[in-house]
Amino acid sequence: MVTRQSELHRVLGLLAGDLPKPEWVALVDQNGLIVACVPPEPPVESERISAMTAASVAMGERVLREIEGGGLRYASIAGSVRQHLTVVLSKDRLLSIGLRPDVPAQATFAPLGRWVPELIRTLQMRFTSR
Repeated sequence: MVTRQSELHRVLGLLAGDLPKPEWVALVDQNGLIVACVPPEPPVESERISAMTAASVAMGERVLREIEGGGLRYASIAGSVRQHLTVVLSKDRLLSIGLRPDVPAQATFAPLGRWVPELIRTLQMRFTSR
């Protein structure tokens, strides 16, 4: 039986396959909880991914308020070992992507453009339980 969770994992898997070797692709809800993640056991603990996703949004929104930059679309934080890209899907859903440090953030834009609409459609689908 197809469930919302199975569909989310399917779409996240397709997105991950289209990205340049992501370490994880996770859907995070408004409470800072991971709804779905590919792979199921990422190299960084799930709690840390969700907490840093929330922190990057808070920081990004603060910066944009200070510079009158409008609503946050995405935040990219790059380090020497890995980088974290947070994409705002809606007011209650975020996409967290872990990447190697040598991957330019813009390399994710085309795959995101292809798969985010599918991900949003999946989130909006109605599933019935039997």
